[in-house]
Amino acid sequence: MPKRPNILFLFSDQHSPHVTGFGGNAVIDTPNLDRLASEGVVFNNAYCQNPLCVPSRCSVVTGRYCRNIGIYDNQHILEQNCVTFPRVLGTTGYRTCLIGKSHFNGEQFHGYQQRPYGDLYGQAHQPDPGRTPERGAAGLGGVIKAAGPSGIPLPLTQTEICVAEASKWLQGHVGLHPEQPFCLSVNFDKPHFPICPPPHLYDKYKQRVELPTVPEGYLERTVPFARKAIDCTYTGYQHFTPGDHLNTLAAYYGCVEWVDDAIGRILNVLDYLRLAEDTIVVYSTDHGEMGGEHGTWQKTLFHEASTRVPLIVRWPHKATAGCTVATPVGLIDLFPTMCEAAGVETPDSCDGISLIPSLTGNADLERDAIFSESTVLKHPTHAGCMIRTGDWKYAYYLDGAEELYNLAADPDEWDNLAGQAETTDLQADLRRRVVAFWEPDKQMDRFNATPSMAREKHFYEFSNQFMLGDGTVVDARP
Repeated sequence: MPKRPNILFLFSDQHSPHVTGFGGNAVIDTPNLDRLASEGVVFNNAYCQNPLCVPSRCSVVTGRYCRNIGIYDNQHILEQNCVTFPRVLGTTGYRTCLIGKSHFNGEQFHGYQQRPYGDLYGQAHQPDPGRTPERGAAGLGGVIKAAGPSGIPLPLTQTEICVAEASKWLQGHVGLHPEQPFCLSVNFDKPHFPICPPPHLYDKYKQRVELPTVPEGYLERTVPFARKAIDCTYTGYQHFTPGDHLNTLAAYYGCVEWVDDAIGRILNVLDYLRLAEDTIVVYSTDHGEMGGEHGTWQKTLFHEASTRVPLIVRWPHKATAGCTVATPVGLIDLFPTMCEAAGVETPDSCDGISLIPSLTGNADLERDAIFSESTVLKHPTHAGCMIRTGDWKYAYYLDGAEELYNLAADPDEWDNLAGQAETTDLQADLRRRVVAFWEPDKQMDRFNATPSMAREKHFYEFSNQFMLGDGTVVDARP
């Protein structure tokens, strides 16, 4: 058998595709992601399958749509021993390791052989006691009000620990298992809130960012699902001052550059250890961040800033460097892509397809659409499903509301064409496809049938957890 490639899966949290240098943003500095994009393939229309942490991550690791695994909420528990990409790769000769945030509820490995550091049995994100002392060790603080320069010593932050642990693991692999392929997932918890970058990066962007503008009366015109989501997150323009939102945006940009810098250091380790030529590097995120677009923050909406994600795949001597792919793809496609690259048969359970043909530019993908589902956090009756095909995005909601956007003509999604005479036939066809896929009459049954944790990982006390060689989990602060 030919030598199988290593796989380095770099996965951030809540990174808007609009906040990347390679994506055309002239304010943000992301030199390492830009380098990765120039050396790999960029998928310009990649979508998560649910713009919420736990559902998206469970979809990624299983390669399945949420409707098929029943995961819609941050408290939902993925079935034990289900088919996952680390489990498949691990049983076919790969060393598998996860460093950082998983946001798994229940079982904490799902096929990964090692988890030296992360949110094993504790907080999925790192509170910043220096910014929110009144909250104690388990308090994340508000999305807007808690944003600003971090008060945590840099070496104790999750981002820096991920770099250190990943570097140590790679060095150990070269020393102990040089002939065995690896699949290493490094999951950063930023730029998700608490939006608290190192002070120098916060200061850098304070005077550089500008808030997105919102047409007057937008909230009154948008669909009830969006109004409910904005109300529940309490992060709309109407909830805080422009200064508060600008402060948060500066902090968000600082967090994005921080993750970029961390990725650059891991890539340098890969180069130094002479692993780069034999390693596929994948970068993506679980979902986007509204970041003030459409007058709000957070996610769960089907707008591009929330549901579309950055996706880069670098495979030296295989993938066409600097190539871009416009065809809509999904994070469910990563599992089959890894399988094909590793010479492993893709399990029948996967809903995604391999992206390998598009990495070389030799073939079109055998699919013309990708779906995404969403539920407003803690309000499951507010749910919807989206399809992206060609230039069109269509969303259908449980209450019967609809959205239809021509992204070529209206990339900012202000002009909802649902109900317009000129789009009647198209809307009917897309509605038929979404209803056939999503089966909205079964949505609440799917949601309620899934086992749930008593509380979210956002409210556990310890965020930094290390697993020792004997399996002991050590809690650390902050």
